[in-house]
Amino acid sequence: MRYEEVETVLPPDDCQTKSTTTPATKPKESSSVIQRLRGGSWKNSCRKLKKQTQGKNKAANNTATVGGAVVVFAKCPIPGASKTRLSPLLGEEGAASLARAMLSDILVTLSDCPELERTLKVLMYAPGTKDSESLMISILQSLDISYLSSAVDSEMDARGWHLLPMISPTHSKSTDTHQSSVNNATDLTSSSLGDKLADALQRTRTLLANKREQYNNNESVLFLGMDSPEIPIEEVIRGLQISSSRQSSSQQHDKLEVINGKAHLCPSNDGGYGLLSVPIHAPCSIFSGVRWSNHLTAVSQLKAITDAGVDVSLGKLMFDVDEPEDVHLLAEQLTATKETKCDPCERNDVLSQFTSELRNTTPSCVGAFGKDCPHTLQVMMELGVIK
Repeated sequence: MRYEEVETVLPPDDCQTKSTTTPATKPKESSSVIQRLRGGSWKNSCRKLKKQTQGKNKAANNTATVGGAVVVFAKCPIPGASKTRLSPLLGEEGAASLARAMLSDILVTLSDCPELERTLKVLMYAPGTKDSESLMISILQSLDISYLSSAVDSEMDARGWHLLPMISPTHSKSTDTHQSSVNNATDLTSSSLGDKLADALQRTRTLLANKREQYNNNESVLFLGMDSPEIPIEEVIRGLQISSSRQSSSQQHDKLEVINGKAHLCPSNDGGYGLLSVPIHAPCSIFSGVRWSNHLTAVSQLKAITDAGVDVSLGKLMFDVDEPEDVHLLAEQLTATKETKCDPCERNDVLSQFTSELRNTTPSCVGAFGKDCPHTLQVMMELGVIK
């Protein structure tokens, strides 16, 4: 998770998604895939078919839901303030369009996952202004995803996304309430990211506590960034399961004992991390002392977690899109065959030496013809990144 400062809000751009055309034979080259994608817009029909299929599979397999909470940390896709490091390659409008597309793919993937049906879903947005909330609502509406805005009674029984500003209105200690609110809404520099994560953890736990049975009595909270469009959904499910506390019978004392869950972290290729699941007994202070926007972010976060007495497990390596070269690499992977693999770990010396287990996992950025990132793929074609 790496964030930059956001100051202004502009209207969002629309994005397109995926075609319903099915090839008679398996394509041999990525170019044929792109030709099929250019054949038309397939967002509504494809997603409808996907949800119908998932419903049938759930009924047949009796899919177990994991509960807990998933929190997506997202900056509003604002031209000139979102993904600014991509502006030299894509322009300000293009960078914002790509950011919106990647966020859209993440929201759709999480919303359509049957195992997450009873998982609290929270979209933490920044800047924490009304304009930003309206922009995020427009994105959810374009994806046909239900939501609860911050103005709605939190006690309402709804399964939609909870929209919350990234910082609590009461978080600031400044005497100038108005100016402090503005600063908190726009300040996304690395020095304040730890405070925002701690604040988000506390507020999400409050939401979970109010509806424990609705969320399977699982009080795990999992954080995701918006820099990896093709999220490893299996790691999301696994993280919520690993972080969940459970009861186990004790043969010696003939009573139930509570076994604390572990934290679960998926490092990213740039030294940060794209996913972190936090168990209920982990204090909010685990985000203090982390070296944000640094090649040691993941390592320092692991240290902070273990220093707090919380065990941690490692998941798959994730791929962040922060630099122009990342865009080209993502384009190659979204149009690659299923057999194509990458090793972004080689791009970070610290991660490559951190644990050999990272070499034994397939990076989540490897897609099957972009099937899990239709919005991202469509925008990259419109921007000419994918020919």
